[in-house]
Amino acid sequence: MLFTLLGPFAFHLPRATTSLPASRTSTLRAAIPACVPSDKVAELVEPACLQTLSAIETEQIELPPTLASGPVTATYARTSVPPAEGVPPVVLLHGFDSSCLEFRRLLPELEAVGVEAYALDILGWGFADTTNSKGVGVDAKRAHLLAFQQSVLQRRPMTLVAVSLGAAVVVDFYAAQPEAVASTVLVDPQCMIDGTPPVPERFARAGIKVLGSWPLRSVANQMAYYDTQRLATDDAIRVGLLHCMRDGWEDDSIAWLLGGGYSVSSKVQRLSALPSCLILWGRQDEIIPPADYLPKFVEA
Repeated sequence: MLFTLLGPFAFHLPRATTSLPASRTSTLRAAIPACVPSDKVAELVEPACLQTLSAIETEQIELPPTLASGPVTATYARTSVPPAEGVPPVVLLHGFDSSCLEFRRLLPELEAVGVEAYALDILGWGFADTTNSKGVGVDAKRAHLLAFQQSVLQRRPMTLVAVSLGAAVVVDFYAAQPEAVASTVLVDPQCMIDGTPPVPERFARAGIKVLGSWPLRSVANQMAYYDTQRLATDDAIRVGLLHCMRDGWEDDSIAWLLGGGYSVSSKVQRLSALPSCLILWGRQDEIIPPADYLPKFVEA
């Protein structure tokens, strides 16, 4: 059941064969989120990962007092492309229990074609500090995205590009805040499976520890990648585990698992009101097979 929520790590590309010089790695350390230990950074060999990791920005944003006792953080990586009049910024949302590093290969591509883009950590996943948050459920995730749009993006309507369970974030957000969304792109979307796996509370912590383990991430990589020889590398596993070192990750994950998760299948049809809603789906997706779920999107 956990594999259903993991979703395909759609933008991981081949592992690099050379590492950055030690001096360069040392320079990057100052900008890398404090929750990532230096020894874990030293193990990474993907220049794309190191570049994105060192470029993560942190912004203090405010959630309603019912959801947070003080400021929370928004953590994101972005292109250097400045805003353009009348062009919505692109916000990339990763899948279940992932981070903005999922887009480490896509951001440079968007940069090259002049797209203003932000890869945002979804609250409760990724590297964002949740110390002041009273929860990381659906309401908190929705409020966090709205606060990011209002604060960092100055209330400009967004083009939301979302992978796997990130698509459920989009559907929920659009249903509540349609004026904040200009268009959407859903990649291998997980919107038609409602709720989280029914795990008894007494087993939840053990299940989350498995989720943060090397073997589980290795198996998930084998399922998520089509070209496993090139892409399902040890480095890809290391990248997928980095955010699990954040203080509060385990508690946040348990709270999410027991909180019921997203149930948005009945809201998918609302996306038809958008001027543009594009769906991209890998034919070989073993986690969310398109043959099983794409017809449901067409019908909606």
